[in-house]
Order: sequence, then structure tokens, then C-alpha cells
Amino acid sequence: MHNLGGVGLGDCCSRTFAGIRRRALHSSEKQCHIDTNFRESNMFNLDTEYEKLTREVYEEILKADGFDTISVKHNVNIEGKSTQKHQLDVYWEFKVAGITHRVAVECKNYTSTITVGKVRDFAAALDDIGNIQGIFITKTGYQKGAKVFADHKGIELKMLREPTSEDLEIASGIKTIHVAGTIYHLEKVRPTLKLDLDWIEANTTLKRGEPYEISGMSNEIIIINEAGRTITTISTLHNELAHNNGNFEEFENRIKEYDFTGHYITWPDCIYGKLKLEKLAFIYSMRATKTLSKYEGRIAAKAVLQDIKTGEIHLHQKEVSVEFQTEQEEPAK
Repeated sequence: MHNLGGVGLGDCCSRTFAGIRRRALHSSEKQCHIDTNFRESNMFNLDTEYEKLTREVYEEILKADGFDTISVKHNVNIEGKSTQKHQLDVYWEFKVAGITHRVAVECKNYTSTITVGKVRDFAAALDDIGNIQGIFITKTGYQKGAKVFADHKGIELKMLREPTSEDLEIASGIKTIHVAGTIYHLEKVRPTLKLDLDWIEANTTLKRGEPYEISGMSNEIIIINEAGRTITTISTLHNELAHNNGNFEEFENRIKEYDFTGHYITWPDCIYGKLKLEKLAFIYSMRATKTLSKYEGRIAAKAVLQDIKTGEIHLHQKEVSVEFQTEQEEPAK
């Protein structure tokens, strides 16, 4: 009998966004009991978490692209041509063919869409620093003017947000695979022995017509030759029946016979030592069970980074799980 099983992995929670929501809700509920300074401090912490999540996302992307050694930094100050220092939420740099490439990311953990003024401020900082690529990230979206201005200045616009069911649906591709099959298994296996009774009467205490019992696990009941060397076991012979020479079909009461002239059967605690064999046969049936297996894939992610211009998405900390189920039809009796 074959037992097939599978382990399904549960969906993962978006802990970072959930944490931000919970703390924001808690903060809102307690507004009447806290002062303005505390509220501003709490919002600052939420913004910092969003910036650190952005750094995590780009660390993952760069590593996937083969840039394992690049250090993605958070909260960096860089001096511009005007000698004014500019605070950058996320920053990294790397060299290709001797040329240094620098990237700055501006993060806005806003619940409203980004205005053109915010993008313009970021563009001014990039112009002052010089030779640097800008990426603007928020979680809600951008107003039309912000998109037009960012495109003009070569600033990439992204959204970093919680994944939706639509995001996961698109990323999952083929979600379910059905596999139909047939399991063939043995039934009603009955071994029978033909012993050399003349030898047994002459060499053991067992007399003709007396009952005897062979007891043991199938791999412990062994066939040996004259020298006492193991030739095979009942377990091995039983397994050979299932192979059926590669032919799979249902049948009833088939007989498979082995000639063991000159061989002996023995088992643990055999009080006779060994019994001489002539033949060993199995009477057995083969049954077929129809199966239908379903493999269902599930995708979860901590966050989604979406490009505003192309719509392309990246799932951050993507986890894929497969749920496996098998249904069987009862074989005909």
C-alpha cells in the first residue's frame, strides 16, 4: 500500500507594514494623552522603518543581480557643489570599468500622493551633488505633474507597498498542476513451501505430518545454500512480485514458483536449524488504484516594489510554498 502526503506552507505575514499600521493606530488612539513632541517622534520612527525597508529591498535586488559586495547605506549625508550637505535616505555606489556610479533614494512614507514640489526638491539636491542617479519611493502614488517632472529629470519613480492578491496572482504564473496516475499494488500474497520431507525426517526432530511454524519478519526468513551462505530472503522474493517484469495490469491469483532444490530455509529461533527446500511459490493478486494529485503553489512576500513607468514589480522576501493533495479511488473488490 502506498501512502502519499505533502506539506503545505502557510502564507507569510507582511510584518513590517503590519507593524507600521499597528503602531500608527496605537499612536492615533492615544493622541489625547500625549504631547506633540511624542507624536512627531513616533512618526519619525515609522518613516525610519520605511527607509530601512527600502534599503533591504535594494540589498536583495543588487545581490540577485550579482552585486554581492555593494554596501547599501541608510541615512547618508553628501556634500554638494554648493558645500551644502544633503541627507539621503538610502545610498549606494559601485564601479564599472573604472567609472563610479552613485544612486540616491528619497523615501516618503506618505498616505497621500506625491506632489511635483517634492520631486523638484529631490532633483535640486541631485543636481547639486552631481553625477548621481535618483530614485523616488513612496507607498501611495504620484500626481501627474510629479510624473512629468521626474521623467524630464531622469528620476525613477517607484512605489514600495504591501503586496496585493493581484500582485501575487501575476507573480505565481501556473498555480495548480493536476497529475492523474495509477498505483499498482499487491494483494492476498500467500507463500507456500514444498519441503524435502525425507531429508527433514532423517536430519531433524520434525516428523512427517507434524505441524511446524515459520515465524519472523520477511527479511529475516532466509534461503541458504549447502555452505550456509544467504541466497535470498522472503522479503526480496516478495518485492520481485511487484515488478512483474515491468508489465502493469490487474490480475487474480497468479502463481510465481521458484525452484530451490538443494537449498534450505531458516529463520530466527528456528528449533530445527534449517529445513531443506524443493520449491517455494507465491499466490498473489495485483490491484490498480486510480489517483489524482493536485499541486497548488502559493506565493507570499513582505513587500512589493513597483516601477511607476513600466508597472514591473519586484516581490521582496518572496516565499513559495506548495500544497500537495492526493485523492484515490477505491479499487474494485
